[in-house]
Amino acid sequence: MPSPEDAFPSCSEAGFPVDFMLAHLAAIVECSDDAIISKDLNGIITSWNRGAQHLFGYTAFEMVGQPVQRLIPADRSNEEPRILERLSRGERIDHYETVRKRKDGTLIEISLSVSPIKDRGGRIVGASKIARAISELKQGERNLANLVEALPAAVYTTDAEGRITRCNQAAVDLWGCPPTLGVTRWTGSWRQYWTDGRLMPSEESPLARSLTLNRPVRGLELIIERSDGTRHPVASHPTPLRDAYGAVVGGVDILVDLTEQKRAERDMQNSAVELERRIAERTAELLLSKERLRALASDLTLTEQRERRHLATELHDYLAQLVVASRIRLAQVIPTIQDASASAALSKIDGMLDQALTYTRSLVAELSPHILYQFGLSQSLVWLGEQMKQHGLEVAVKTMAPSFTLPDDQAVLLFQSVRELLFNVIKHAKVDRAAITVNVDEDRRELWICVEDEGAGFDVTELGLTKNTRCKFGLLSIRERMELLGGECEVSSLQGSGTVAILRLPIATGSVQPPFARTPEVTHTLPPPMEASSRNITILLVDDHAMVRQGLRSILDAYDNLTVVGEGADGQDAVIMARSLHPDVVIMDVNLPLIDGIEATRILTQEHQSITVIGISVRNDPQVHDAMTAAGAVAFLPKESAADQLYETILRHFSVQA
Repeated sequence: MPSPEDAFPSCSEAGFPVDFMLAHLAAIVECSDDAIISKDLNGIITSWNRGAQHLFGYTAFEMVGQPVQRLIPADRSNEEPRILERLSRGERIDHYETVRKRKDGTLIEISLSVSPIKDRGGRIVGASKIARAISELKQGERNLANLVEALPAAVYTTDAEGRITRCNQAAVDLWGCPPTLGVTRWTGSWRQYWTDGRLMPSEESPLARSLTLNRPVRGLELIIERSDGTRHPVASHPTPLRDAYGAVVGGVDILVDLTEQKRAERDMQNSAVELERRIAERTAELLLSKERLRALASDLTLTEQRERRHLATELHDYLAQLVVASRIRLAQVIPTIQDASASAALSKIDGMLDQALTYTRSLVAELSPHILYQFGLSQSLVWLGEQMKQHGLEVAVKTMAPSFTLPDDQAVLLFQSVRELLFNVIKHAKVDRAAITVNVDEDRRELWICVEDEGAGFDVTELGLTKNTRCKFGLLSIRERMELLGGECEVSSLQGSGTVAILRLPIATGSVQPPFARTPEVTHTLPPPMEASSRNITILLVDDHAMVRQGLRSILDAYDNLTVVGEGADGQDAVIMARSLHPDVVIMDVNLPLIDGIEATRILTQEHQSITVIGISVRNDPQVHDAMTAAGAVAFLPKESAADQLYETILRHFSVQA
């Protein structure tokens, strides 16, 4: 064994005392946590520090002079001869990972570094070994490897040239074959494509880019083609691996197979397309159902109105005419009765008939207002405003719209809705005034009717609640009916601040007509009544009810200066007979078949300026009076007044020809 001076020649040459250096080195060795052992070329241990005792469990007394084979497991007995052989060649062995046996027989994983010891002549005389326990490190590596192996994503590592050094089973499954570690290159062994199908050059692969840029690349999608030709979309997450000095020594990459995700996305897209198709189909079905429901609602409205109109017509054409005829007869008979009690009884009956006629007119108006069909919605709302006076409500009606026409179902719906809104005012607003405004937005082709009051008001948010009052139910019903016709009902109200209800309804192109020039009203100067001995007056009597014609004729026949030259049952008869008979006066009923009395009057007064037309009707509405006089009639009488006023009216308005 060489002397210490021979073992450490550099220390003496450096000028340090050998004893000092030996003591210093011995202290360093003894205090090291690593196991530091020296041995000769025969493998006999020559030194043993405290770290070796802690690592292997043997004391220096137990191991110095003993062969190092004592620490080597039987299955690794061939390691020591190879180590000694490499030492004899002067080689150094760094971080050789192996397994050694402790005193208690347990095995321990270590990292072993072996260096040759030379004497002053440069001859190798032994070796020093530094052993470090790596069991915990290796266990951690195994745990990490197990974790990586358990990952559903493909994980692999490469060296700096891209050769695969490790991979988990998920990577093998993805690639379709196991790589040859240390040989197979990821950047060239599998064909790679961009997501649009273009071939991806190997130098542009995510891992190659990460190693070139020396930084992680996250989530880049590509397609890999396996050896069997199948392709899989993946997301790559490569990261460079560096040594302790920061130099790139390789890379690690995580490949997430997107096959199922892409399939799910396609399925979702297909589902979305299918859902949109079904929604479109259901929407079309709902729209069709809505149109059918709207048509059904319109049909129901029209059917109801037809029945109402039919019943009103029956009441007007038979009951009202019968009452009128009866009153005409009574008016002729009563003056001839000498018995005062009989005359009083008949007068009482006449009063009862007058009440019956008034009630019949009111009932006819409630069932089907003829004003609506004859003069349109605007005039019918004016009439409705007048009618509401009977219920204690003053209604100001303002029509700002030009002339317009509506289908019967729409006109009836709007009329009924306005009437219902006015009755709501009477019942709930606690006021005696309301206002109706009618207008047309010609740009939007929309008719709107506003009904407002300054009454009690209510909270409109309660309209959707289940516990509704009658008022709220009516408003909801109006809303539904308006929506079915393609319109809307907008209600705004505050408690104590009144209510505004606006009915909006689209109107067809051509429904709005420009205002027409009104015919100037002719002022008829009333001449003094004619004397009975004056020239004979010829009369054409036009009424579609035979009993009424008979009653009127009996009145006219009682006067010597009046001659009935003809009787007509409709407006067409009136026009034709007037052309041939040239009567002086035409007594014209308003409601006539074929051509109504208003139109027939207009024709007669245009064709025969000498003819005097006097209008009569069971209906005594101002609108009827105005329409007849606008058509050219010089006067208008309710039929029941004919007995008292017809003769005087004829005499007052008939102009004697020169």
